[in-house]
Amino acid sequence: MDPLKPRRRVPRPEPARSEGEVLPLEAPPEPAPQPRLEAGPRLESLKGEWAFARLKKGRAARGRFVAVRWLPSRAGPTRAGLVVSKKVGKAVVRNKIRRRLREILRRMLLPPCDLMVVAQPEAAAASYAELHRDLAFTLKKSGLIQ
Repeated sequence: MDPLKPRRRVPRPEPARSEGEVLPLEAPPEPAPQPRLEAGPRLESLKGEWAFARLKKGRAARGRFVAVRWLPSRAGPTRAGLVVSKKVGKAVVRNKIRRRLREILRRMLLPPCDLMVVAQPEAAAASYAELHRDLAFTLKKSGLIQ
């Protein structure tokens, strides 16, 4: 067959139907629902300068990759503020650390509190498991979890 010569299209036969019959439109099949990962209570963002300044009075602890400060809150979900400075790395690295920390906190069962997590420059080279281990250790050290 010549590659420059166009191919002829052969029409497909239509299904037999009586005169005036209308075929119904078929809806596409619905995708199977994805199982949701089990998580603790909703994690909200800590926003505003006042919220971060208020945490100076809170309990603190420092680990190898992160430092934490927290204050108990009376009601509502856990609010977390993640601080990842330019000392940690470029934007891609900082965002990766932020995503990992947010996911770790989301999966932990934390009591209602205001929490600030500050990533140290060494966190750039840490794996997810190392960050998880260090954050759990630091939160235990600060007294937030048992």
